[in-house]
Amino acid sequence: MKRKYEIAVLSKGAFARTVRIFAPKKADRAIIMHDGQNVFYDEDATYKKSWRAIDMLKAAEIKNTAIIGIDSAVTRNDDYLPFPPENAESYSIKLVGGGKADVYMDYIEQIILPYLDKRFGYKFYGMLGSSAGGLATLYFAARKNARLRAYGMFSTPLFVSPTAFGKFFGSATFDKDAYYKVYVGGSECTGEVPTALKDKETQLFVTDSYTITDTLRNSGVKNLDLTVTNTSGHDEAAWREPELDFFKKFSRL
Repeated sequence: MKRKYEIAVLSKGAFARTVRIFAPKKADRAIIMHDGQNVFYDEDATYKKSWRAIDMLKAAEIKNTAIIGIDSAVTRNDDYLPFPPENAESYSIKLVGGGKADVYMDYIEQIILPYLDKRFGYKFYGMLGSSAGGLATLYFAARKNARLRAYGMFSTPLFVSPTAFGKFFGSATFDKDAYYKVYVGGSECTGEVPTALKDKETQLFVTDSYTITDTLRNSGVKNLDLTVTNTSGHDEAAWREPELDFFKKFSRL
């Protein structure tokens, strides 16, 4: 299959990531997405399910938006988790590491954005992430970078570090004028997970999405969407529909 994006390897010292760029000629804005290998094609995706971002743009007839996928690495948890996991043995998601998200955020601000500005001259940006990538997006939103005007946080598990995020929300502030979309499904935990734990964790995902939404509202955010479905699992196929909605809203900003 002929890929419709280009690949660049952008580095800051020893910190380097593969970046996949889909840049329509008429695009004047761009969305940065984490786990870039999962963004465009099923064949490239870690679990053979992708966001199918190009298909989503085409379905919505969106021509003014570029998509920038930053591949994750073996240090994914360090990159995406703002805080180390707490009580990791009590949930099915096995996470180790974490607490170094500022390094990844600096990389985006100091390397990715200047590169895109110089190469394409985009007017502004959005950011979209799911699961641990949702945590990264939430953490980045608190930086209130003036170049970013939209944030999508899908299936975001605050419960992996509840105490740390509680303290974070006590001091974090957010851009009141930006657009935010929070999404959570009704079957977030699938696979070989005991039913009781599966139900508990799904409820935690839902509760955390309300916590994020309430926190943003309390910060004065007005342009905010929360979507809670009765079904849908924890994968890229489940995130495509809310992704499409996020793309549409972003293209109209």
